[in-house]
Amino acid sequence: MAKAGLDKIVVRRIGPQDRSLLRRWLEDPQIGAAIQDETIDLSRPQEAIALFEGSDAFRDGALGLLVEAGGQAVGLIHFACINWINRNAEVITFIGPGELRCSLMAAVLMERIGHIAFRILNLHKVYAFVYANNHAALAAFRKVMQEEARLRNYVRLPQGYMDFHLFGMLATEYFAAVRRLDRSGSCG
Repeated sequence: MAKAGLDKIVVRRIGPQDRSLLRRWLEDPQIGAAIQDETIDLSRPQEAIALFEGSDAFRDGALGLLVEAGGQAVGLIHFACINWINRNAEVITFIGPGELRCSLMAAVLMERIGHIAFRILNLHKVYAFVYANNHAALAAFRKVMQEEARLRNYVRLPQGYMDFHLFGMLATEYFAAVRRLDRSGSCG
Protein backbone atom coordinates (compact mmCIF):
# COMPACT_ATOMS: atom_id res chain seq x y z
CA MET A 1 0.00 0.00 0.00
CA ALA A 2 1.32 3.41 -0.92
CA LYS A 3 1.91 5.97 1.80
CA ALA A 4 -0.65 8.19 0.04
CA GLY A 5 -3.37 5.90 1.42
CA LEU A 6 -2.57 6.98 4.98
CA ASP A 7 -4.16 10.38 4.41
CA LYS A 8 -7.53 8.71 3.67
CA ILE A 9 -8.26 6.70 6.81
CA VAL A 10 -11.91 5.73 7.21
CA VAL A 11 -13.38 3.85 10.16
CA ARG A 12 -16.85 2.40 9.69
CA ARG A 13 -19.20 -0.17 11.17
CA ILE A 14 -18.75 -3.72 9.94
CA GLY A 15 -21.58 -4.84 7.68
CA PRO A 16 -22.79 -7.85 5.70
CA GLN A 17 -20.66 -6.79 2.73
CA ASP A 18 -17.54 -7.46 4.86
CA ARG A 19 -18.27 -11.13 5.66
CA SER A 20 -15.98 -12.66 3.03
CA LEU A 21 -13.14 -10.33 3.97
CA LEU A 22 -13.53 -11.10 7.67
CA ARG A 23 -13.70 -14.83 6.96
CA ARG A 24 -10.44 -14.60 4.96
CA TRP A 25 -8.75 -12.62 7.73
CA LEU A 26 -9.98 -14.96 10.49
CA GLU A 27 -8.65 -17.96 8.56
CA ASP A 28 -5.15 -16.41 8.60
CA PRO A 29 -3.15 -18.49 11.14
CA GLN A 30 -1.36 -15.43 12.56
CA ILE A 31 -4.61 -13.57 13.21
CA GLY A 32 -6.23 -16.69 14.61
CA ALA A 33 -3.35 -17.30 17.00
CA ALA A 34 -3.48 -13.67 18.15
CA ILE A 35 -7.20 -13.35 18.87
CA GLN A 36 -8.48 -16.85 19.69
CA ASP A 37 -9.75 -16.82 23.25
CA GLU A 38 -12.92 -17.32 25.24
CA THR A 39 -14.51 -14.22 23.64
CA ILE A 40 -13.79 -15.17 20.04
CA ASP A 41 -14.14 -18.83 19.07
CA LEU A 42 -12.62 -19.27 15.62
CA SER A 43 -13.78 -22.88 15.37
CA ARG A 44 -17.16 -21.32 14.55
CA PRO A 45 -16.24 -18.56 12.06
CA GLN A 46 -19.83 -17.56 11.32
CA GLU A 47 -20.39 -16.79 15.00
CA ALA A 48 -17.12 -14.83 15.20
CA ILE A 49 -18.10 -12.80 12.13
CA ALA A 50 -21.58 -12.22 13.57
CA LEU A 51 -19.95 -11.00 16.80
CA PHE A 52 -18.04 -8.32 14.89
CA GLU A 53 -20.83 -7.46 12.47
CA GLY A 54 -23.78 -7.39 14.80
CA SER A 55 -22.24 -5.58 17.71
CA ASP A 56 -24.02 -2.60 19.21
CA ALA A 57 -22.23 -0.53 21.82
CA PHE A 58 -25.40 0.26 23.75
CA ARG A 59 -27.33 -3.01 23.34
CA ASP A 60 -24.60 -5.59 23.95
CA GLY A 61 -21.57 -3.55 25.02
CA ALA A 62 -19.50 -4.22 21.92
CA LEU A 63 -18.60 -2.28 18.78
CA GLY A 64 -16.99 -3.76 15.67
CA LEU A 65 -15.29 -1.37 13.25
CA LEU A 66 -13.44 -1.82 9.97
CA VAL A 67 -10.48 0.44 9.18
CA GLU A 68 -9.83 1.40 5.56
CA ALA A 69 -6.82 3.23 4.18
CA GLY A 70 -6.92 4.59 0.66
CA GLY A 71 -10.09 2.59 -0.02
CA GLN A 72 -8.54 -0.74 1.06
CA ALA A 73 -9.70 -2.59 4.19
CA VAL A 74 -6.65 -2.88 6.43
CA GLY A 75 -7.77 -3.75 9.92
CA LEU A 76 -10.38 -4.36 12.54
CA ILE A 77 -11.03 -2.65 15.86
CA HIS A 78 -13.48 -4.34 18.21
CA PHE A 79 -14.44 -2.77 21.51
CA ALA A 80 -15.66 -5.62 23.72
CA CYS A 81 -17.07 -5.62 27.23
CA ILE A 82 -17.85 -1.90 27.15
CA ASN A 83 -18.67 -0.92 30.72
CA TRP A 84 -20.64 2.32 30.54
CA ILE A 85 -20.69 2.78 34.34
CA ASN A 86 -16.91 2.60 34.76
CA ARG A 87 -16.33 3.92 31.19
CA ASN A 88 -13.82 1.28 30.13
CA ALA A 89 -13.60 -1.38 27.43
CA GLU A 90 -11.41 -4.16 26.16
CA VAL A 91 -10.08 -3.57 22.67
CA ILE A 92 -9.30 -6.34 20.20
CA THR A 93 -7.52 -5.26 17.06
CA PHE A 94 -5.62 -6.69 14.15
CA ILE A 95 -4.24 -5.73 10.78
CA GLY A 96 -5.59 -7.96 8.00
CA PRO A 97 -3.08 -7.79 5.14
CA GLY A 98 0.10 -9.57 6.24
CA GLU A 99 2.38 -7.12 4.46
CA LEU A 100 1.08 -4.26 6.65
CA ARG A 101 1.43 -5.91 10.06
CA CYS A 102 4.86 -4.53 10.88
CA SER A 103 4.29 -1.13 9.34
CA LEU A 104 3.05 2.33 10.11
CA MET A 105 -0.47 0.88 9.94
CA ALA A 106 -0.08 -0.44 13.51
CA ALA A 107 0.43 3.14 14.73
CA VAL A 108 -2.55 4.31 12.68
CA LEU A 109 -4.78 1.65 14.26
CA MET A 110 -3.58 2.56 17.74
CA GLU A 111 -4.34 6.24 17.12
CA ARG A 112 -7.82 5.36 15.84
CA ILE A 113 -8.45 3.28 18.95
CA GLY A 114 -7.68 6.28 21.17
CA HIS A 115 -9.70 8.67 19.03
CA ILE A 116 -12.80 6.48 19.05
CA ALA A 117 -12.51 5.41 22.69
CA PHE A 118 -11.87 8.82 24.17
CA ARG A 119 -13.31 11.38 21.76
CA ILE A 120 -16.36 9.50 20.47
CA LEU A 121 -17.31 6.93 23.12
CA ASN A 122 -16.10 9.15 25.99
CA LEU A 123 -14.44 6.23 27.75
CA HIS A 124 -12.00 6.65 30.63
CA LYS A 125 -9.81 3.63 29.85
CA VAL A 126 -9.21 0.96 27.24
CA TYR A 127 -7.26 -2.23 27.83
CA ALA A 128 -5.96 -5.07 25.70
CA PHE A 129 -4.67 -8.57 26.29
CA VAL A 130 -1.78 -9.84 24.17
CA TYR A 131 -0.23 -13.31 24.00
CA ALA A 132 3.50 -13.37 24.72
CA ASN A 133 4.29 -14.90 21.31
CA ASN A 134 2.63 -12.02 19.40
CA HIS A 135 5.79 -9.92 19.19
CA ALA A 136 4.43 -7.39 16.67
CA ALA A 137 1.39 -6.62 18.84
CA LEU A 138 3.53 -6.41 21.99
CA ALA A 139 5.81 -3.88 20.27
CA ALA A 140 2.87 -1.78 19.02
CA PHE A 141 1.05 -1.75 22.35
CA ARG A 142 4.22 -0.96 24.31
CA LYS A 143 4.65 2.21 22.24
CA VAL A 144 1.26 3.68 23.11
CA MET A 145 -0.10 1.94 26.21
CA GLN A 146 1.15 1.11 29.66
CA GLU A 147 1.93 -2.53 30.35
CA GLU A 148 -0.08 -3.09 33.52
CA ALA A 149 0.49 -6.79 34.10
CA ARG A 150 2.08 -9.95 32.83
CA LEU A 151 0.15 -13.02 33.79
CA ARG A 152 2.71 -15.82 33.79
CA ASN A 153 1.72 -19.17 32.22
CA TYR A 154 -1.86 -17.91 32.17
CA VAL A 155 -3.18 -19.33 28.92
CA ARG A 156 -3.06 -22.96 27.87
CA LEU A 157 -2.41 -23.34 24.17
CA PRO A 158 -1.64 -26.46 22.12
CA GLN A 159 2.08 -25.69 22.38
CA GLY A 160 1.92 -25.28 26.17
CA TYR A 161 1.27 -22.52 28.68
CA MET A 162 1.94 -18.95 27.66
CA ASP A 163 2.14 -15.58 29.35
CA PHE A 164 -0.60 -13.03 28.79
CA HIS A 165 0.18 -9.30 28.86
CA LEU A 166 -2.34 -6.67 29.90
CA PHE A 167 -2.01 -3.16 28.46
CA GLY A 168 -4.03 -0.10 29.39
CA MET A 169 -4.43 3.48 28.23
CA LEU A 170 -6.27 6.23 30.06
CA ALA A 171 -8.01 9.11 28.32
CA THR A 172 -5.63 11.56 30.04
CA GLU A 173 -2.63 9.69 28.59
CA TYR A 174 -4.11 9.74 25.11
CA PHE A 175 -4.85 13.48 25.21
CA ALA A 176 -1.38 14.24 26.63
CA ALA A 177 0.23 12.28 23.78
CA VAL A 178 -1.89 14.16 21.22
CA ARG A 179 -0.83 17.51 22.76
CA ARG A 180 2.85 16.46 22.61
CA LEU A 181 2.49 15.55 18.93
CA ASP A 182 0.69 18.82 18.18
CA ARG A 183 3.49 20.84 19.85
CA SER A 184 6.32 18.95 18.20
CA GLY A 185 4.75 18.55 14.77
CA SER A 186 3.77 15.12 13.53
CA CYS A 187 7.27 14.37 12.24
CA GLY A 188 9.10 16.26 15.00
